[in-house]
Amino acid sequence: MSSKRRPGRAPRLSPVLVWPWLLLLTPLMLVPPHADGGPASVVSVEMVEFAFHPAVIRLSAGRPVTLVLENRGQLSHQFETGYLRTVPTVVVTDALRVEASGVTVVRLQPGATAKVTFVPAIRGRVSFACTIEGHREAGMAGTLEIR
Repeated sequence: MSSKRRPGRAPRLSPVLVWPWLLLLTPLMLVPPHADGGPASVVSVEMVEFAFHPAVIRLSAGRPVTLVLENRGQLSHQFETGYLRTVPTVVVTDALRVEASGVTVVRLQPGATAKVTFVPAIRGRVSFACTIEGHREAGMAGTLEIR
């Protein structure tokens, strides 16, 4: 058997070589599990000096949500809540995509945007804040109300 390729024909990939790559890449294509299988509701959250708009974000337990965080201020700001530590979360920015449980802080430079997608699981009121020194103290805090 000749090892030469015929001109104009692409080499064939062996299934033995392709399957391991598919198994490795499949988790990167997944989104967080949705309790009802429906699309995530979208809530825009504006970050400015020194406030979140809205400061109270109402969510439904068991329903997927995407928080679109937009830093419209002149300083860096961050969204921090211990609640995200308890649920699988996807964070997407222009530069990265992270899927993990344990996300607690999303820091944005002026003009940047991030999408934070998760399924709230536990009902109640949970605080969030910008924990950059002095920002929370200046009033940059809010509440997630999960019903």
